Amino acid sequence: MKIAVIGCGAAGGTAAQFARKADRKAEIVLYDGEGYGQYSKCALPYVVEGMEWQRIIEFSPEWFRKQKIDYRNERVENVDLEARVIEDNEEDYDSIIIATGAVPYTPFKAEGVHFLRTIDDALSIRNSAKKAKNALIIGAGLIGMELAEALIHMKLDVEILEYMPSILPAMLDEDVADYIKKRIGVDVKTSCRVEKVENGIVTADEEYRADMVVVATGNKPVVINEGKRLKVDKFCRVEGMEDIYAAGDCTSLTDFFDRDMQVGLGSIAARQGRVAGTNAAGGEDEVIPPLFAKTTKLFGVEIASVGLLEREIDGLSAKYMGRSLPHYMEGEEILIKIVADGDGIVKGCQAVGEGAAKIIDRVSLAIYHEMNVRELARMENAYAPLVAPTFDAVEIACGMIERKLK
Repeated sequence: MKIAVIGCGAAGGTAAQFARKADRKAEIVLYDGEGYGQYSKCALPYVVEGMEWQRIIEFSPEWFRKQKIDYRNERVENVDLEARVIEDNEEDYDSIIIATGAVPYTPFKAEGVHFLRTIDDALSIRNSAKKAKNALIIGAGLIGMELAEALIHMKLDVEILEYMPSILPAMLDEDVADYIKKRIGVDVKTSCRVEKVENGIVTADEEYRADMVVVATGNKPVVINEGKRLKVDKFCRVEGMEDIYAAGDCTSLTDFFDRDMQVGLGSIAARQGRVAGTNAAGGEDEVIPPLFAKTTKLFGVEIASVGLLEREIDGLSAKYMGRSLPHYMEGEEILIKIVADGDGIVKGCQAVGEGAAKIIDRVSLAIYHEMNVRELARMENAYAPLVAPTFDAVEIACGMIERKLK
């Protein structure tokens, strides 16, 4: 069996590895247009701040070659999907996995700006930041906010311009976002529509100037043959294609809430890669419909969310602000927001504070099992004064919704 994997991000690199696990004798060719091997794109802001880029390499080109995977530093532009032939070199394959990822997207004209998507981008931003005193970041999503922290740590004055009315708009409701904005104290101007950027001058509701400008307004999929984003099923097969698989940011899939969603998270891309690689090599695996759980840490504040936001559902919500430990042990401030439908079935959660990501993992299980807030409000949790309170924040927030239902 001969398998081609196009792309070496979280999806492609993982796919190649699991194809090898599924078939020890298969001929596997891994095409990587960048040449660094598989690395963590989520760690790029740390490279901007000064971390050596070698530290974020998860699997080097040499590592893949030791696994008898034919790693090639080549970019693939055209593929005959029906014939399973890579037209750039006229090689044919039994299975092809497309994991071409995404590239930065901007809805306005942008010249003389930086984007952050690759190691080369991170090094370019770092070099510019060393010579700059101030920076403008357009976009207050995860990339924009994490990059802002990196540049502030480099002693730059940073201002963020965001089109939506609050920060992290794909992750948080406005009330939770406003709470975080006050805690981290970053200069963010929301509801600001940028029209164009030219050499350090940003035209929006007024004119802004900076030594450097970074655009972080989202990504668009890298498509094969100038086509479109690839819709895949739970087996990561491309719809309507035989022995063609796809994974990562170039794909869309149906999530737990039956929405057609573009993949934009490394966690999901890696899980798709595992399934695509296994199945392309003759195995059998499938992706669980994702909930799109997200987490980050900004200026020491842990933030996480999962499932539907309040604005996306006609239901109920409850927000509880307390402490991570019993009141007599003080602890750290923590905020929980639970979102449920009209019957009390848990649909989403947002958490801010120590242990937020683990809280989201717990609520994710509740969502998958369609648990009611009544059940979560009564679940036992481990208790010790130095570790956790008798009734934790999730239980209390769910109890608040239960009372609303009554």
